[in-house]
Amino acid sequence: MKRKTRKIVSLISMLLFPLTLNFFSPYVSIDGALVGVVSGSLIVFACMTLTGLIFRRAWCSYVCPWSMPSDILATINAKSINRGKTVKIRYTIFGVWGFGIFIAFILAGGIQGVDPFHLTERYVSVDEPMKYITYYMVIALLFMVTVFMGKRGACHTICWMSPFLEFGAWLGDKLHLPQYKVRSVPDSCISCEKCNKACPMSIDVMNGLLKGQIDSPDCILCGDCVDQCPKHVLSIQIHRKGRKNT
Repeated sequence: MKRKTRKIVSLISMLLFPLTLNFFSPYVSIDGALVGVVSGSLIVFACMTLTGLIFRRAWCSYVCPWSMPSDILATINAKSINRGKTVKIRYTIFGVWGFGIFIAFILAGGIQGVDPFHLTERYVSVDEPMKYITYYMVIALLFMVTVFMGKRGACHTICWMSPFLEFGAWLGDKLHLPQYKVRSVPDSCISCEKCNKACPMSIDVMNGLLKGQIDSPDCILCGDCVDQCPKHVLSIQIHRKGRKNT
């Protein structure tokens, strides 16, 4: 049921992408910062951090418009990603972009106001010919990186949003907040490695489950490893402080 719900939500998010593009746009954030405006995309990124406190990176498998296309493109190239290398690329891009926003606000004399619909005055992101070109260029870039790199290649390399979620997850963990994670019963594991093969984020699930839970910041709580486990070793649960998992 949870997997079906995820598919439905991610399909809706994909179909709404022409409407919501600006609210995920790194360009809109910088453009707004240049005039001292906190744009809708920066607000969305802040909300991502807040959701990450409890739901970690579940946003990536449910709400991200590129989640369903990523799942589909994995049938073309299912190569696992070297996460150690790609995380450097991702955080370099994030660092340069974040520094650019910081400088832009300084040049604008600081934050002058908040405009959730900056560059989206008609409430639709793709509402004129030039914006259609931008939209399809974004799609083409995500498509090429994903197909070339392998499973969720764009998520691992050029996604500027995942650091917000990862920071939220890290902060939630440090604050000992209840968080959703993939939990395990290690004693029941038969080492079939089906979980590793199923993971769209190239995580060594086997290694994590032996510790009782998957702590990787790349886990998007998609549940694919849970579905593939023949012994029902894995499950997605929320851990509440002071209570044992059931």
